[in-house]
Amino acid sequence: MAHQDHGTHYVEKRTAGGAGWFIAGGLIVALIIGGLLYTNGYFTNDEDVSIELKVPGLPQ
Repeated sequence: MAHQDHGTHYVEKRTAGGAGWFIAGGLIVALIIGGLLYTNGYFTNDEDVSIELKVPGLPQ
């Protein structure tokens, strides 16, 4: 009769999940939005506001 060797083999599968990729993606999106706001002048300190109304028919 033949002898059969029954052994148990353990395979460790490393799964890190998607939390790291999710955080990295969020940071990339935040950097892109911040860069667009910066290039459009959103973060400048322009506090000078000038409003001029010209209404016809009124004396100056």
